[in-house]
Amino acid sequence: MDSGTRPIGRRSGRDRVELVRALFPDLAAELDAAAARYAVPGAAEALDERLDAAAARLMPHAAFADVAEPDAARRAERSFGAAREASAWLGIDVPEVEAFAAAGVDLGQLGSALAADASLTAVPAPFGCGATAWQAAFTRAAEAVAGSPSGASSAPLAVDASGASPLVLATEAEKEFELLDAAPAGAPVVTESGVTWTLRLVPAGARPPVLGLGFSYGPHVTLPEMLMLQLMLVAAGSAPVDAASFTWLDGPLAGGRLAARHVYDESERAIRITCREMGNQGPHLGARTPIS
Repeated sequence: MDSGTRPIGRRSGRDRVELVRALFPDLAAELDAAAARYAVPGAAEALDERLDAAAARLMPHAAFADVAEPDAARRAERSFGAAREASAWLGIDVPEVEAFAAAGVDLGQLGSALAADASLTAVPAPFGCGATAWQAAFTRAAEAVAGSPSGASSAPLAVDASGASPLVLATEAEKEFELLDAAPAGAPVVTESGVTWTLRLVPAGARPPVLGLGFSYGPHVTLPEMLMLQLMLVAAGSAPVDAASFTWLDGPLAGGRLAARHVYDESERAIRITCREMGNQGPHLGARTPIS
């Protein structure tokens, strides 16, 4: 997507300001004249910032114009807002909503699915970041929430006494992380700055909607989608999911003998990725099948 089609809310620097000035020429000219008459150091920069913020408030819903259901559009917007904060912990930027649409994501269809199921959350997820980047992101998230007004004692994530990340990987998951870090086959993808992204709806209830199943009852959510969902929840001030359940993750390990599963360890305030035999099942183990 070229810079001329990027939405106002996610443009950066000079490009965004120039678009705002083009859309509101009379207002820009009037404010420029006032700034010239009463010029003070930094006045031009402050004016551009005010124009930018005003435009973002005027057109916050443009990216989801194809979503007919207003509540679904608002939920999707909130999800992208949380995803942007989560991505900042990863040190990357979420692609524009329009980039996903251009890649083949049907925003109208996703909006209808969101409207029909309140448990679904739109999750833009990055692939290929690697284990180290994700662990660092969870460390930053823990540090960020520990510094919030609610304080470290009530934070959902915590760095342990040794300074270890609250994202804990089992040996096999760490060893074969690239298998868990691959984009799902058949899903539309957007690639920006060397990072591949998908946009799918993930069931985000406290427990998976389908429980008591072995790995063969898929398809399953990917590890990056699950990690992104948890960071988005933390960013939004919500409780992480899977405090009393496990979610199977896409991507067989150990030559097809093992599969990874996700759980939130509430007592340790950590996300744990463990591995089990693919035939393993139990009343608290299940699937969060994404919708694309």
